Amino acid sequence: MISKNFHLILLVAIFFDIFLIKKINSKINVVDSISYHEKKDFNYLLSQKISELNVTNRNITKILKILERFDIKNAPKKVVVDGKIKYTYRKLQNEPPKTIEEIERLIKNPIQTRKYEVFIQKALLTLLSNEIRILIKDLPESEPSGQWIYKDKMLIINEKILKEGTIKFAYLLSHEMIHIAQSCKGGSFGSYPTLLGLELKKPKNYYYKYLNNEIYKNLTKDEVVLEIEAYGNQSDVSQTMNAFKYFCLRQK
Repeated sequence: MISKNFHLILLVAIFFDIFLIKKINSKINVVDSISYHEKKDFNYLLSQKISELNVTNRNITKILKILERFDIKNAPKKVVVDGKIKYTYRKLQNEPPKTIEEIERLIKNPIQTRKYEVFIQKALLTLLSNEIRILIKDLPESEPSGQWIYKDKMLIINEKILKEGTIKFAYLLSHEMIHIAQSCKGGSFGSYPTLLGLELKKPKNYYYKYLNNEIYKNLTKDEVVLEIEAYGNQSDVSQTMNAFKYFCLRQK
C-alpha cells in the first residue's frame, strides 16, 4: 500500500533590469485528479478503457509510453512571459520546496529514467510469470496507489500513479514487490506477510510521515512495521528485485 499526493508548485521570478531579481512569488495548485485529456491518452495508448486494465506482457510497452509522456509533462520548465520568468515542477507533498537553483540544475541535467524503465518491465514480467494478476484500476482518491492482496495473488495499482511518471511508478511497484516478498517469507505468495529484515535507509521514525493518511488508520502494529520496511527500501529497486528472487524464487 502506498499513497502519494502531488502538488504543482509555481515559482515566479520577476526580474527588473536584466539580471537583478527583485521579488519571488510562489503559488501552489493542488493536482488531485486525472484530466479528461490525460484519460484520453490512457485510452488511446492502451486501446481499452482504463477503468480496469489487466496487465499482460503485450501492454507493458504501452504502459511505459504513458509513463514517458508524464515524465515529459512533469519535468521542470522555465518560460519567459512579458519579462517574467516562470518555473514549474511537480512536487511531492512531503518534499521541501525546491530553490530556483535546484530547478535550474534539474532543467540542465534531467534525472535519467532508463534503469527504472528496465526495472518496471522486468518486475512486471517476473510477477506475471509467477501467476500474479496485476490490475490497473480507476479508483477513488481515498484508495491507496497500490495494494497487494495476498489471498488472491493480486496486485492492484491505482491508475492515478501513472501520471506521476516512471520513477514514482517504479517506487510504487518496488514497494508492492517488497510486500509480495514478505508474503513469500511468510510461506508462499498466498501467505500473510512477515518482515524480511531489510535495513532501513533512515531512522524508523522518519517513515511515519508516510503513514499519516486515512488509508493507514486501521493498521495493526505488525502491519505498520511491514509498511515501514517497504517505504524504507522502495527506492532501491535493485535490492527489491534481489529480495523477490531470494524469498520467492529460490525454492523453484
